[in-house]
Amino acid sequence: MRSSKLRKVFTAIALTVAVMMLASATAFAATTYLVQDGAFQNAGFINAGEAKEGNIEGPGNWTQLNLGDAAVDVPYLHIIMKATGDTAAAQIAVSDLFTFSLADLNVTLTEEYQDVVLPVQEKGITMLSWLNCMGLDGGSSVYTVKDVFLSDEAASSLTTVVADTAQEAAPATAEAPKTGSTQTMAILAAFAMVACAGGFVAMKKYKKTF
Repeated sequence: MRSSKLRKVFTAIALTVAVMMLASATAFAATTYLVQDGAFQNAGFINAGEAKEGNIEGPGNWTQLNLGDAAVDVPYLHIIMKATGDTAAAQIAVSDLFTFSLADLNVTLTEEYQDVVLPVQEKGITMLSWLNCMGLDGGSSVYTVKDVFLSDEAASSLTTVVADTAQEAAPATAEAPKTGSTQTMAILAAFAMVACAGGFVAMKKYKKTF
């Protein structure tokens, strides 16, 4: 009787761990980077602006990125960005379908990075072609874009953005897996499930033997 109860507890714990691992893998898969540290992760390119020291810089009146016709399959587009000068009139146009006024989103760009979250799916945008950062003075204002990614979460991801100075000061560490890569998590979950089943069978055989 005691052995049977222990087996059930072991099985329940193992299955719970496996389910949590699979859920984590699904969560990671929900984020897709289009631009990371100023570099395109797909077929996109800079049309107006220039790549510079891990980001993309362009004039305040017209900084234009092509996002490679990425499909919008999650609700939100995140843009890690900053700007100089008077940014009250900052706007971002997406795929020539909708222009977001950052003031309407209660966002005021400064010279510190912010996570600007655009509800693209809500506006009926199904594909990301052109991304236009505009509305500011082209002579005195500069847009700086570090990352662009799709996510099913609206929460700010600023904790994942590391300033250049902090990167230089921090000790070298092993390269972390790219967001969106879930093969490792899925494999670990599969192993956990197999181990659970194997343990169950082994314990059952052991009980029969004795």
